[in-house]
Amino acid sequence: MEKIRTAVIGAGYRGRYLISLLQHIDSFDIIAVSDISPKLPETIAQLFQGKVLPQIYHSGTDDYLRMLDETKPDLVIIASPWHLHKAQAINALRAGCHVAIEVKGALDNDEYPDIIAQSRQSGKEVFPLENTLFRDDILAINNMVQAGVFGQLVFLQGGYRHDLTYILVDNEGNFGPKNGSESEWRSHYYETENGDLYPTHGLAPLCMFLGVNRTDHIKTIASFSTAPGVGLRACIARRKGADCDEAHRTFEMGDVVTSILQTDSGTQITLLHDTTLPRPRSLNYEVQGTKGIWNAEKKAIYIDGVSPSEDWEPDEKYIQQYKHRFWQRWEKEALLYDGHHQGMDYIMLKVLGEALLGRESYPATLADMATWAAVTPRSKESIKQNRPVPFPRY
Repeated sequence: MEKIRTAVIGAGYRGRYLISLLQHIDSFDIIAVSDISPKLPETIAQLFQGKVLPQIYHSGTDDYLRMLDETKPDLVIIASPWHLHKAQAINALRAGCHVAIEVKGALDNDEYPDIIAQSRQSGKEVFPLENTLFRDDILAINNMVQAGVFGQLVFLQGGYRHDLTYILVDNEGNFGPKNGSESEWRSHYYETENGDLYPTHGLAPLCMFLGVNRTDHIKTIASFSTAPGVGLRACIARRKGADCDEAHRTFEMGDVVTSILQTDSGTQITLLHDTTLPRPRSLNYEVQGTKGIWNAEKKAIYIDGVSPSEDWEPDEKYIQQYKHRFWQRWEKEALLYDGHHQGMDYIMLKVLGEALLGRESYPATLADMATWAAVTPRSKESIKQNRPVPFPRY
């Protein structure tokens, strides 16, 4: 194919952002967009000012099926609410499309095996849209890992540490669904689940560093949770008053869920899910091996025999020295068009296009996505059973 005929399912915040970036990448031709919002025509008109508009499908939850049948895209990008991903991915594969799917935790143990089975049957690829794999520093650190700079990796950590109470609780202190916002579908998980809901941002780069699903595998997970709902109730009380009924609402989700994953080689990974307490955003990355350590929060590195004795040094010169070829080629345009995510979404989509056109290899597979997402149901099991549980292989 010369152009990738692309359809997008989901035009919420994430879908709109991806659409805006895709318009700057020549590989893609956006031919159709599906979303249940009655405002979709207005949204698309704003996103495609002065350009040829894609076909629009917004006559209900299943209108994307009509889109698949009528437009026959090469690629379907799924950026819809989490509970819709499985059916939409399977139906897109059945329609003969490649699929690129937004990341999340698995909603049940059978979600990704069913998608894997359909991908194999159809002969079409499923690409995980995990943007952290394409960060400038992450790709440079991966080059350093492959070059042996850190020696044998022993301990890694990551997580999703992002105060989401601005999504979950409105300014008046009301929790839950609010028309037109992400809370419409995301908030109920905090009332019904206790586990790591969103593991992929923290885990995916660590798996890449370790060669998980290639030279190593995760064998067990042990997860632990703080008391449920403390942060959410405190947030509601601050905004609405400590005596309001809403401040005594029952939640299942602990404010901080810690998961410890052990690999076959004996390497340990620690993950944190921390979304309902006040804090700056962090993915909490650290990579420690027999020759040195990197800490993303400090933007610092320590290499035995190279760095000053027992003293961190800035990681900038190492990131530049080991800069990945993706960033060597596309850094200027990535930072121009993708300031919000420091270029990593643009690089991700650029590599996706190059991979579909046979000019590059995409650094993650559907099996990788299934592995990252498996943390969610397995962490719930571990917390409920109060013990480590086996981890699946895909």
